[in-house]
Amino acid sequence: MATSTVRLLVATVSAMWSAAERSTFDTWLTASEQDRLAQMQTPARREEFIACRYALRLLLAGDEQQIAQWPLDAPLGQAPRAPRSGLHLSLSHSHGLIACAAASQGVGIDIEVLTRKPRSALSELAELACTPFEREQLNFIHDEQQRHLQFMQWWNLKESWFKRAGTGVDFNLLPRLECQPQNDDPDAYSWQAKTAEDAAVWLCVCTETQALRCELIDLSGLDFSDAGGFSMILR
Repeated sequence: MATSTVRLLVATVSAMWSAAERSTFDTWLTASEQDRLAQMQTPARREEFIACRYALRLLLAGDEQQIAQWPLDAPLGQAPRAPRSGLHLSLSHSHGLIACAAASQGVGIDIEVLTRKPRSALSELAELACTPFEREQLNFIHDEQQRHLQFMQWWNLKESWFKRAGTGVDFNLLPRLECQPQNDDPDAYSWQAKTAEDAAVWLCVCTETQALRCELIDLSGLDFSDAGGFSMILR
């Protein structure tokens, strides 16, 4: 079975924004990125956008001195594109963190900082997002915090699967998509960390093929730990 290697980078928005500002971002943002930027009203949103674009280029170039050599397109409502590179890209951000991925095949990445409990009851969310087997597994977890943490890992894995598919979350397929632990030939992978404020963080990535191998560049300072491989199965 062919191995699919995915390169990933995780960093803070603040660090990427500072680096982008030092690099004079006007000189390397493409026309489509400039158009997207012009539509953003708040300084915080503009800085986040530029920081994300810098992080993607840093992942592709491997060297901040070479980021201008990687022009990117910014199609509205779609994943970023690296013309002529043959690479697929994916991008996610949450509460000051950025995660991006690059692979030779379709890829989806999702990062989520769990800053608060969900507004809806977890049982209601599980009915919306989990298969019968997953709901059964949640019922075996008696600690509420751990149950929420497990649900969010599955949710983030599924978000990355839909990002890889390029469709956005399909709420008809969502409760049919099952996350099965798989260490030998996974097509999805996850990592876990905690912020300085003790908030849990999930990082998940999914590709089109099994035998996923990941190269994670962690610039966030959060010390992400391995949380296992998965097969994403549509029931």
